[in-house]
Amino acid sequence: MTKYGYDFRYEDINKNVRRLTNQMWKLIPMREHEEDWPKQLKTVIIEVAGLNEIFMSPNLLQLLSKLEGLAIIETTFEQYRKTVFESISLLRSLVK
Repeated sequence: MTKYGYDFRYEDINKNVRRLTNQMWKLIPMREHEEDWPKQLKTVIIEVAGLNEIFMSPNLLQLLSKLEGLAIIETTFEQYRKTVFESISLLRSLVK
């Protein structure tokens, strides 16, 4: 149940999570190839914040915290990649 009182179909949620997961995967090669990964990260954060507003899930809060951390804290590439992997796992846990 969402804040709008509407139950989304599992298939629709799963499709959206897969699409957003693909957007998160892009973050790793973008940073590695010195592309504009902060812009991509901001796009992902905006969408996850919207999901959190709709579903109000504790997992989304943890996910937003990790992504916001990547946006403001300079990390090594290894730490960045690890955090992206953790974020993807959190996102995927939403459809289980």
